[in-house]
Amino acid sequence: MRLTVEGLTAGYGSVNALCDVNLEVETGEMVAVIGSNGAGKSTVLNCICGVVPASEGRICLDGIDMLDEPPHKIAMMGIAQVPEGRRVFPRLTVLENLEMGAYIVRDKRALMERFDFVYQLFPRLAERKKQNAGDLSGGEQQMLVIARAIMRKPRFLLLDEPSLGLAPVVVESIFDIIASLVNSSDAGIIVVEQNAAMALSIANRGYVLENGRITIAAPAKELMNDKRVKAAYIGG
Repeated sequence: MRLTVEGLTAGYGSVNALCDVNLEVETGEMVAVIGSNGAGKSTVLNCICGVVPASEGRICLDGIDMLDEPPHKIAMMGIAQVPEGRRVFPRLTVLENLEMGAYIVRDKRALMERFDFVYQLFPRLAERKKQNAGDLSGGEQQMLVIARAIMRKPRFLLLDEPSLGLAPVVVESIFDIIASLVNSSDAGIIVVEQNAAMALSIANRGYVLENGRITIAAPAKELMNDKRVKAAYIGG
């Protein structure tokens, strides 16, 4: 299955945040979208999820154009987003947050299988399932919002700045988990990150977004060694 973005132009009011953006991701692979703050990375994800309307282009799931579909319909089609900022329900327990992620699942056995999968992937959440989400550390909250999204067993998972505000050792742990998701869930993953080196180290392919336009698209290893990318986003 493939998620494609073709000629996407979108913005806020009269200002275009994106112009003729093209990218794609297949199930079973991960792509990274890197760029500076304000380049339009989050807007790409918000357009895919239907939160920000596009003025031009197509967003297709296996050839079916989702561009005019409402966010809830897009979610039902198998698209899950983890927005920037670790948006947990602070007064609900870890377990209750996860149940919110699986609110559309009616089969009890399927629900239990998803809990088992999530707890194997995030054993710390299993240990803290009765704690209020607001009492978790920043890293644990990031684990929770990712786990909550995958409780729906999405076909495509969109991650917006998963390393933001986390200590380096926690960032490594989060990205190890993200990398394992591709093999363990068969989902396609788009990760938007300012930490370009970390994102590209686990991605199959990458896109560089500058001022709302894709300027480079290449395998992740090539981007890691590209002089322009290293100078602008990685260093060295």
